[in-house]
Amino acid sequence: MEKTDTLGLLAYQISLKTFGIIIDCLLREANRQNYQLLMRVASDRIPQNPLEDQIMQVKQLISRGADGLLVHTRGGEGESERILDAVKGRVPVVTFFYPTQNLSGVVLDLVSDFYEVTEHLINLGHERIGFIGEDWNESSPLSNKGKGYLLAMQQHGLTPNRIPVSDIYSKAGYRLGKEPGGQFTALVCRDDYTAIGVCRGLRESGIRVPDDVAVVGNGDIDVAAYMMPSLTTLATPYEAIAQAAVDLMLEQLEGQDKPGQVTLRSDLVVRESCGANKSEK
Repeated sequence: MEKTDTLGLLAYQISLKTFGIIIDCLLREANRQNYQLLMRVASDRIPQNPLEDQIMQVKQLISRGADGLLVHTRGGEGESERILDAVKGRVPVVTFFYPTQNLSGVVLDLVSDFYEVTEHLINLGHERIGFIGEDWNESSPLSNKGKGYLLAMQQHGLTPNRIPVSDIYSKAGYRLGKEPGGQFTALVCRDDYTAIGVCRGLRESGIRVPDDVAVVGNGDIDVAAYMMPSLTTLATPYEAIAQAAVDLMLEQLEGQDKPGQVTLRSDLVVRESCGANKSEK
């Protein structure tokens, strides 16, 4: 197939800030390597069957002449097989965020990240720490955040407690923040959007953050630093993800046959919402 100096980028969500940041970083990194990006979105919300839509968008990117595909993975069961079946070896593929089998990819070590942030709260003296997020008993990579929290709680002899949450990020957090009932002194949230909603709900319930309940998030979106109190969070390494993904793609375009994987960690950004600053005074 004739080289077009174009890479296909398949996303499944663009409305949230975190998704937009990684797309922007990929655009800039591809341009730095003299590649243009052709982007399509296989939404996880709109189509009747989002999995079939993912396959269709992969095929369309290949038909448009993309030299390779960058795929933002969903973390669902059978995702690797779906992608491989749709591509059929016609172009190289690099996935990012959630791990895939038999494909090159960039993944976040979410287990270690959420272990670290939970242990940070434990070291601040918290014992009744709740986790707002997906079920850690699931086999899907979506459960890795909860697995990190669970491991930290168990290793410190504390009782884990998961608070189920819907897919409506900030709204779900807000609703849960209105219903804590004094059960927890700290909350680990799956993402910044949920944490922001939680903080608002707690405040409206007369519960002070961090004096009564510490709150931490994940993602480090721009607004996290400017909340009152500012949000302690895990800073996703967006630029490093983009650079590693494009580097893996270039390796394959240059003849590297064996799939490679790069694992990255998020940085813990300590701000006011966890109470660390207050405890240090």
